[in-house]
Amino acid sequence: MSNRPQLRLGESLVPGVLAVALFGAMAMIALNTGFADEMVGFPDGISVTSEIGYALFDFTALQSTEGSIGNTEPFLASFLLIAVVLDAALDAALVLAKRETEGQPVAPLASVTGSGPGTTGSDQIAAADGGDLERGSRSESTESTDAEDGGDA
Repeated sequence: MSNRPQLRLGESLVPGVLAVALFGAMAMIALNTGFADEMVGFPDGISVTSEIGYALFDFTALQSTEGSIGNTEPFLASFLLIAVVLDAALDAALVLAKRETEGQPVAPLASVTGSGPGTTGSDQIAAADGGDLERGSRSESTESTDAEDGGDA
């Protein structure tokens, strides 16, 4: 019997290969990007956001000419790359956050009564701790607490 990790081939290999390929593409872009020898800041009075927006919608007539940033395509490319990566992260978060019970998606605001759409159709209701309680039943600790406080048991 061996405790060594086993390489799983098949369905789990494809996402890993795609992740490595995406990392390689982003690394090649970062390594092959030419930067000026001397880095300088942005000139005063120029809005970087507006310059990128004008480049995004190709409004060259609206871009500033005096002391302008100049070539804004590298900013635009990095802006679009970040937008795509953040969109993929948001989609992945939604997929991971989706709850399923017995292969069926769970509606977070489902009604527990009735038989229409959005109903659970079972005799269990959600408990405060995420578990299930039988409808109409109470735990013994709740009944004893109510009796001690003078509440209805």
